Amino acid sequence: MRSFTSRGGDSPSAGESPSAGGSDEGSLPLRAELHSSQGSRPAQERGVLLINLGTPDAPTPAAVRRYLAEFLADPSVIQLPRGLGWLNGPLGRMIARFRASTSAAMYRIVWTPNGSPLLTITQDQAAALQAIMPRGWRVFCAMRYGKPSIPAVLREIEEQRIEELVIVPMYPQFSGPTTGTAMREVYKYLKGDDHRLQLSTRLRWYNDHHYIRAQAELLEEFMRKNGLAAEDTYLLFSTHGLPVSYVTRGDPYPEHVAQTVALVGRQLGWPSDRMSLAFQSRFGPTKWLEPYTDKVLEELAARNEKRIVICPISFTADCLETLEELNVRYRKLIAHTETELHVCPALNTFEPFIAGLKQLVMRGSRPMSAPATAVAGITAAPTDRGTPDVHSLVMVGLSLPGRLENSFGGRSSRGPKLRHTDETGLRQAKRPACDIPALLRRIQQDGCVREGWIWNTCHRFEFYGYLNAGIDAGERTAIVDELRRLLFDTDPGDTVNVLWGPDAQHHLLRTAVGLNSCLPGERDVLEQLGAAHRLAQRAGTVGNLSEAAHDEAVRLNNELRETTDWGMFDPDYCHIALAGVAEEAGIDFSTCKVVVLGGSTTSAGVLRALRERLGVAGRQLTLCYRGHRKGGHLKVLRKAIGEGRRIRVQTYEEAAVDRCIAGADILVIGIDRTEPILNADRLARCRASSEGPLTIVDFNTFGSTDGVDDLKGAKLYRLHQLDAEVRAKADEMCSSETFGRAVEAVELRIAELVQKQADNDTLTSHRAESETSVCTDPRQAQLDGDGIKLSSRVATNPDDVRVGSARS
Repeated sequence: MRSFTSRGGDSPSAGESPSAGGSDEGSLPLRAELHSSQGSRPAQERGVLLINLGTPDAPTPAAVRRYLAEFLADPSVIQLPRGLGWLNGPLGRMIARFRASTSAAMYRIVWTPNGSPLLTITQDQAAALQAIMPRGWRVFCAMRYGKPSIPAVLREIEEQRIEELVIVPMYPQFSGPTTGTAMREVYKYLKGDDHRLQLSTRLRWYNDHHYIRAQAELLEEFMRKNGLAAEDTYLLFSTHGLPVSYVTRGDPYPEHVAQTVALVGRQLGWPSDRMSLAFQSRFGPTKWLEPYTDKVLEELAARNEKRIVICPISFTADCLETLEELNVRYRKLIAHTETELHVCPALNTFEPFIAGLKQLVMRGSRPMSAPATAVAGITAAPTDRGTPDVHSLVMVGLSLPGRLENSFGGRSSRGPKLRHTDETGLRQAKRPACDIPALLRRIQQDGCVREGWIWNTCHRFEFYGYLNAGIDAGERTAIVDELRRLLFDTDPGDTVNVLWGPDAQHHLLRTAVGLNSCLPGERDVLEQLGAAHRLAQRAGTVGNLSEAAHDEAVRLNNELRETTDWGMFDPDYCHIALAGVAEEAGIDFSTCKVVVLGGSTTSAGVLRALRERLGVAGRQLTLCYRGHRKGGHLKVLRKAIGEGRRIRVQTYEEAAVDRCIAGADILVIGIDRTEPILNADRLARCRASSEGPLTIVDFNTFGSTDGVDDLKGAKLYRLHQLDAEVRAKADEMCSSETFGRAVEAVELRIAELVQKQADNDTLTSHRAESETSVCTDPRQAQLDGDGIKLSSRVATNPDDVRVGSARS
């Protein structure tokens, strides 16, 4: 391994450290003590380590197989289900054996007399950086996989008595399979023996001022040399893909790439409708971030784009993905068309980029302010959730009237005025299939909503979504029309509520704390929100804003219960409804065999009420449910049923369900489906050998039974009867003066919070406008506030083997 010794330059000022000015990652000292060097060496040597992903030693099947085996054995690259991590090594070696010959042929296309392009370019970058670093700095480079390895280079650094080290993974956008695994390798080495390095890292520099300007300047120079202009040229940013499952589990990579593209586009001054972002280099059976670069190229050529420029954004050095995939394979895709394809090189040793690297090393990242409009459509992971973006929120939906509507507080504290439907209207309007994840994906594919969720319960069907910025009033009308079409099979007419911005946020928080419920203050409402959140996660439509909104609702609810009299009122809808049935029917639940059908949030509430409030022992309680192989909601059900019996079925028509019904004294149905699952003939057949009566409690909005009302030996209680019992209890609770004061305190707190959030969003927007107005670069000012179009066709399959991104 060769290091790149300083060749002159100014000495750093006294006391200057590698992280002066502050990297957003900060400094991580691994050993407090520093030992002075001997002889004429400076008292304190400083080093820089540039890390890239890796490359084989030669373009031969044997060398490629060794490289791929190491790469694919990394758990960060292929993420297997829990408990199967021991398979990473064997699986990696097996895949490497099958892919070696094909990959070797690709490497032969790009191999140079000096070796692998990625390695030689990274070494050239290190040499170029060394040439401009101050005296006393030494620059090294290493590869996460292959040679020179990270441990080998770290040993050399220590042997050269370097005491402070700045590590720069050459991926501006953080991702677990790139930056994450590189740093784990560093820390793994440093955990071993007695090391004396003081470490600083530069892990996230996707929005660094110098990096963004260098990328824009490189693009501008490339366009100028090739005579390209926005009038007849489409700019396609292409980056390495990532499995969607990584993003839903928290990887911030797509969000970082989106911000980089938006900033480069603004700096370049390129029209937002003439550029977009796509993802390349996918492999394996999993679902990857879309749209795919090859598909977008074919679509652009099919619509007769005259010229296309691909910018390999996030690639800092040309490699197999840029030189072979983009320049050779993708060029062949559209060779039969009349479209010209131009591929801009990676940053490589571009002087402004190397100068920017020096600033990154010496002073840390200097982020640019984000564009007013973020890149649309990427489902990002919850990294830094912050606070909800109030002004981009929209709510479209139906609900039944709550008990407190217009009862307490003034107009400023009560929230938006709502129109309500009735039970019949709610049943008719809700989608028959109730396939919420599929519905959310269709809504997001429309392109105007970047993330969102559906709050689907017996009393409401409401969609909350965050729109792309820059949408005017005229476009909002069209968006609402499209949302209505997607949400409802039959148009509910003027009973649909449409709320924007602070009104939507006010309604969300008011609902979350239980003020819009027929039973005010019910705790189940937060569980319903949690279930809606989990369904949106399954659909891949949860991002930072949705996470922030969910967290804010939970936090506010807990805060209000701890700091106001609201904590005194904690009614349980399911318990009140079931207790009313017990009183009216004259039955004792604790002596009965109870069967619950359905794995919904309502079913979980029923199970808790039966066990904790009504004394039903675990041996007398059975749950029949479908779905929920794993995940958060199954945990909720397990906790709710305790020691009770759980039976998982594919459909509710199975014989196992019939046997449960046959032996039950009480049947509680917590299913939200339009078609009935229990008719008179089936019930009579199931109960033919049963002697005792059967009490049926149906929480289904649509009704789960057909023709059983007059069936001998069966007594049915429908949702409207349960609601009547609950409303009577709510009226009794609301008559309390203490309750009235608690509601006023809650209303006031919500109003203050929403106003504060709205003011903060407005202030942020004004600051962005102010920055734009004083911009002296006309290219930058031209695109401020513009976004970049990006499709969002993403989904997730938790059963897939997850394969991570790589640059090789």
